[in-house]
Amino acid sequence: MRTINVPGAGGIQLAHLILDVNGTLTDRGTLIPGVADRLSRLAERLALHLLTADTFGTAGRLAIELGVTVTPISNGHQKAELVESLGADATAAVGNGRNDEAMLRAARLGIAVIGPEGAATATVVAADVVCRSVLDALDLLLDDRALAATLRP
Repeated sequence: MRTINVPGAGGIQLAHLILDVNGTLTDRGTLIPGVADRLSRLAERLALHLLTADTFGTAGRLAIELGVTVTPISNGHQKAELVESLGADATAAVGNGRNDEAMLRAARLGIAVIGPEGAATATVVAADVVCRSVLDALDLLLDDRALAATLRP
């Protein structure tokens, strides 16, 4: 469990990080450079959960490349159900697509990224934080002080 102290809002305790794969960690199925290193560092702090509908058929390769389990899903409701099953109050979620909206809304900390495939408006609205790239989102999760500054009231 990791606690981020947010001045004026108390602490946010996180144990899990759920990440969408297509459009978030990858650009048309290819892992975005710099993601693997950041995920490796985040795995030391949080349990990682990668979710994908595997649109580009790369989930198996990504699981091996990243050394994590990639869970297949077929819709956004399954993503939100995973957040609930892990404990929404201790979960952060990162995504960009329309099927990530419910996941970001359910999570204690929802981060929308505007990546090479864009971002769905509903997902951006559901997020607590919006980042211009997945690298910016992962860097924010690696820096408690920057995250606290972004979230402070």
